[in-house]
Amino acid sequence: MTTALRLLVCLLALAAGMAHAATPRLWKATRGNTTLYVLVATPAGLPVEFDAYYTRAVLPALRASATLSVEGVGDGEEGPATPGCDLRQLDEQGIAMLNDARQRILTLALQADMARRDALDVKALAKAPDPDTQAQSWARLIEMSDEFTLLQFARVQTASLAPAAPAHDIAEALVRARPDIPVHDIDYRTGMMHAYCAAGPRRTMLLLDAADGTPSSAAAVPRLAHDFDALLRGRAPSDGSPLARLAPLDAGLVCARNRDWIARMGKVADGRTHFYVVPVRNLFAARHDEADCGGLLDDLAQAGFTVAPVK
Repeated sequence: MTTALRLLVCLLALAAGMAHAATPRLWKATRGNTTLYVLVATPAGLPVEFDAYYTRAVLPALRASATLSVEGVGDGEEGPATPGCDLRQLDEQGIAMLNDARQRILTLALQADMARRDALDVKALAKAPDPDTQAQSWARLIEMSDEFTLLQFARVQTASLAPAAPAHDIAEALVRARPDIPVHDIDYRTGMMHAYCAAGPRRTMLLLDAADGTPSSAAAVPRLAHDFDALLRGRAPSDGSPLARLAPLDAGLVCARNRDWIARMGKVADGRTHFYVVPVRNLFAARHDEADCGGLLDDLAQAGFTVAPVK
C-alpha cells in the first residue's frame, strides 16, 4: 500500500469516527436498580435531533423504558400550593410589557381567526360569528385572562398559524415511536405556572416571546443547530439566539423548575427504567447575573444518581 493510499484510508477512518461520535444528547442516571434516561431537546424539532445518534442511542433507550415524561401532558401530580403571579412584582416597565403582550396576543388571535375563516367552507362560514363580534370576544377574553393563561393562549394561537406540515418536536416523535408507553407530564400540575411566576419581575419577556413566536424558517435551522450544539458542549450560543434570549428568566424557568423536577425524580426508586425529555437550558448550570444554580445533571448527581452520557 502506497503512502498516499495509507493516508487516504486513515483520513476516511477518521471522518467515519467523527461522523459516528455525535455530541451526546442523552444521559443515563442510575441509582440502585433504577435508571433514568434524560434527553435534551429543542422546541423546534431540528433535523440534527433525528440523526444517526437518535437511531443508535435514543430509540433503544426509549424501548427499554417503562414510562415517558415530557412537557405539557397535563396529568402531573399535585404539587406545593401555587398562588397566581403577583402583579405587585412588576414595575412600570413590567406593566407596560404586560399590556404590550396583551395587544400582541390579541393581534395574534385575530390573525389566527382569519386563517381559520379562510379554511372554512361556505356552510361553516355562515354559522361562524361575524368578525367584529369575534374580535370583541377575543379582546374581552384576553383582557380578563391572567398572565399564565395568556401564555398558553398565545402558544396555541401561534401553533395554529404554523405551516400545514410543521416539524415535529422530539417528544412527539418519541410518542409515535412507542405508542404503547405511558406518557406523563414532567411538571407538577401547576409546575409550569410556578416556574413562570418564579421568573420574577421580568417574566413578561416570556409572554412577548410567545406572542412573537413563529415556526422556525428553513434559513434559521443551521443557526439553531449550531447554538444547540454549543450548549451541549458547554459553550454560549450566539447573541440573540432563541436558545439564549430568555436567560434573564433562568431563576424561574431553569432553577426553580429544576428544583421541582428533582424533587419528583429523586423519589423514583421502583427498579424500572424511565425516560425524560427536558429543554436543553435546564440540563446545565445557569450562573450569571440573573440566576445561580447547577443544571439537572448536577442535581441528579447530588440526589445520589450516577450520571453518564450515552455515546
